[in-house]
Amino acid sequence: MEHVAAIMVLVGCMQETTACREVPSPVVAFETVEECHALLPPAMEEIGKVFRTAYGKCAEVDPALIVESAVIEWTITPARKLEVTVTPEEEPLRLRAVSVLRPTSDFPHRRSKGAYS
Repeated sequence: MEHVAAIMVLVGCMQETTACREVPSPVVAFETVEECHALLPPAMEEIGKVFRTAYGKCAEVDPALIVESAVIEWTITPARKLEVTVTPEEEPLRLRAVSVLRPTSDFPHRRSKGAYS
């Protein structure tokens, strides 16, 4: 298995911060953060063709988290920035791309659980 150092999270919104959803990225896991950053602008450009507003971020991850199981949470801040956190799953799951929508105030928030192998 390759060493994963970063993941790409893409979010498209029909308005500035409403009707948002996670959009599949062309590549999910990267061996370096630099590889992720290199592919982020073209990925954002593609999202912008479909959604009014596009957000994207390369999040650094602990490779051990991805091998086991991780929770990936994203939110759009009042400053209109995409924030992404990757934390260990309390109860190990072996799922891919299972998401639970959990809104926080007026800003979108999503939590995804899974192992990326």
